Amino acid sequence: MGRKLFITLVLVCFTLAVFSQQKDSVKVRLNHYTLTVGGGWTHFINNLEYGDKNIQNNFAGVSFKFYWEPEYRVSLGLESGYYHLFKVKYQAKDNSTAEINRTVVPLLLLVRMRVVDNFYLGAGIGLAFINNKASSGGKELITKTTSMSNYEVSGAYIYPLNKYFLVGGECKVFRFANLNDWMYSIQATFAVKF
Repeated sequence: MGRKLFITLVLVCFTLAVFSQQKDSVKVRLNHYTLTVGGGWTHFINNLEYGDKNIQNNFAGVSFKFYWEPEYRVSLGLESGYYHLFKVKYQAKDNSTAEINRTVVPLLLLVRMRVVDNFYLGAGIGLAFINNKASSGGKELITKTTSMSNYEVSGAYIYPLNKYFLVGGECKVFRFANLNDWMYSIQATFAVKF
């Protein structure tokens, strides 16, 4: 009986010694935050028929994003930016010109998922602050509208230059519910991870 107990204790101690692991001295951080700045071409698709050649709907736009990236493939974030949707110029009969501009500042909650290495699909919902400015004969009329139920879908390729800096490109489509209008954008992006 004593011999069997001794062999059992030796086997248990040997097993514990073999399978025990030392704690890793390197701490691995599983949560990251990313700040992204993007800029590029935007195109506005409107639901109205302006019926003339005076509308300009291609402009440069800029976006700012902040992501919380846990250890999983899904990231959560916030987005804002500034986009010029369209500009229309009209020539009046008295040789004066009238100009109408529409700009938008979105504020969206984002969800982004890494599909494969460096390729991401995303979606967002939120607000859009829309500014309309009409000017003619030295007078200006400015109106502001808040569109409540807007959304965006996006696809992005993000390449890590090193541990902290990333570059890439993004294509996204916005829908402004209050206006029933669409905009798409192709942007180059630069990100800092911390």
